[in-house]
Amino acid sequence: MKIKFLFLPIFIFVLLSCENNQKSALKQTQSTEEIQEIDYSNKTVLDSLIQFTSQSNDTIFLGFRIGMTKSDYKNHIEQLRKEDKTITFSESNRISTIAGTLDLGEGYTFETSITSENSGKTLTGNGQYFLEPVYNNSGFLMQLNIVPIENWDSESSLNKPKWLETRIKENSEGFTDENLRKALIDNNFIRGYNFLRKKGNIIIYDGTLTISYIDLKTLLIELLIKEKEKEIIKEKNSKIEF
Repeated sequence: MKIKFLFLPIFIFVLLSCENNQKSALKQTQSTEEIQEIDYSNKTVLDSLIQFTSQSNDTIFLGFRIGMTKSDYKNHIEQLRKEDKTITFSESNRISTIAGTLDLGEGYTFETSITSENSGKTLTGNGQYFLEPVYNNSGFLMQLNIVPIENWDSESSLNKPKWLETRIKENSEGFTDENLRKALIDNNFIRGYNFLRKKGNIIIYDGTLTISYIDLKTLLIELLIKEKEKEIIKEKNSKIEF
């Protein structure tokens, strides 16, 4: 009987040691997976990612959906109008910037009242959002660019809120793929300080004048095209005689 009682603590010690070793191995595996990096400048890697990435059908701003046809897009606008959303069409849309007046071309503009909480005060204003759909060669919506113009009634605040960006943050996830972020910076999609978010298989980022929703697979294709263009330029340069 004494032998049995002596064996029990030893058995428990061995059992706990095995469990700790398993946990340690699991942590090392997770750590290895986290350290693994994806080279978004490698054409072979990009081609593989494109093959294994599903095309998004996520909903985006105003309920538009990636993968819509042009007909679907127009029908959705009519549906939004029936819901009392203010959406107007113009053959020429102009905005004033520091660089001067820019003509965005024809398209639809969504207009709405906007509000924001700032230092315990409620600010109100008006937002106008020019919509620029981008379709692929098959005629499916792969990207939606939005040009926001937000005017606030109160002029007392030096740092004006950004209603569209705030609402996007509330309905998306933070961006954690630092390798992809670097690739977007290196290829001039964004700058280091730019707004960058993720929603399903949709990447959301802001440029000089726009906020863009783009299908991840489409973005990977664009990165691949950029890398091929760089290769062509290098090849042409190598043929120049000095």
